[in-house]
Amino acid sequence: MNSNAMLEIKHYSKSYGSGKKAADDVSLQVMPGDIYGFIGHNGAGKSTTIRAVVEVLDFTEGDIFIDGHSVKDDPMACKRVTAYIPDNPDLYENLTGVQYLNFISDVFGISSVEREAGIRKYAGLFEIINSMGMRVRHPTHTTGVGK
Repeated sequence: MNSNAMLEIKHYSKSYGSGKKAADDVSLQVMPGDIYGFIGHNGAGKSTTIRAVVEVLDFTEGDIFIDGHSVKDDPMACKRVTAYIPDNPDLYENLTGVQYLNFISDVFGISSVEREAGIRKYAGLFEIINSMGMRVRHPTHTTGVGK
């Protein structure tokens, strides 16, 4: 492994239950200052690979390192230095407000005492204390233009 690589994918493969491989033995290094893009037809494994890099999707073989940390062995260290904006924003909408804030607090290493005090303070200020147990996307909410 190259310790200077910002991102290193080593022999990454992803198979689904049917045995179909979405990605097969992918290896690459992204060095500081490099810009990469995935180009390929639908079903080539582009989104699958990106989701594995940001640990939204587990993978079958290989390993992925971000700043020298394995996404399998040290996922919080990886999450602290990455950002992921999905093409479909439903990634977190099944979490409750408290679960989402606890996730973000874990990523940034905020202690449980500090996070609980902050949640109480700001949920009170914004008058949303009674809503903190609801899912981020409540079933009665609609989103999008024209809805």
